[in-house]
Amino acid sequence: MDDKTIFTPHMPEVDSRPDIEQIFKRARKSAAAFQPDDEGIYHREVIIITPGRLLVGKVAPLARDIPSAMRDRLIGLAPPEPPLAIAVIAYTYLEALKRDMRLAIPFIDHLLGFAALGHSVWIFEGHPGALRAGCRGADLLLVDSAMLPFLDEMPDWQLLALETMRSREIKLVSRA
Repeated sequence: MDDKTIFTPHMPEVDSRPDIEQIFKRARKSAAAFQPDDEGIYHREVIIITPGRLLVGKVAPLARDIPSAMRDRLIGLAPPEPPLAIAVIAYTYLEALKRDMRLAIPFIDHLLGFAALGHSVWIFEGHPGALRAGCRGADLLLVDSAMLPFLDEMPDWQLLALETMRSREIKLVSRA
């Protein structure tokens, strides 16, 4: 992909894996854990499941380090109590993530903020072979508006997602 198209959301080719449920189980477990940094301070990580099925952790800031206006906005969207399991369908093409994560996932700072508030957050591309595993156990599913056209190619994708979620809440996140 060239520089002009690397950030154009699309449904990437994915590694079809027979252990897809185990991959997402590890992702959910990692997203729910607190990891120590170099100073021994524990942080949550947002876990990104790449199309190659690698788990990439992005360390969330501490809640106290988030500007108060942003923290208030995040709390208004997802109060810290009770902690939620948040699945996210977004553009996870690895080369785009490596080049500029904020161009690949424009709302990544919000997702990191949710993790800082104590929520478990994992991100995947929404491929049909991973949809159920990716949504399993989620209290909330956030969908990047740029990925919606690819999901809409799959009949009843919302019903498939809801079958494995704990809650029945799906929200569209606009890139605009």
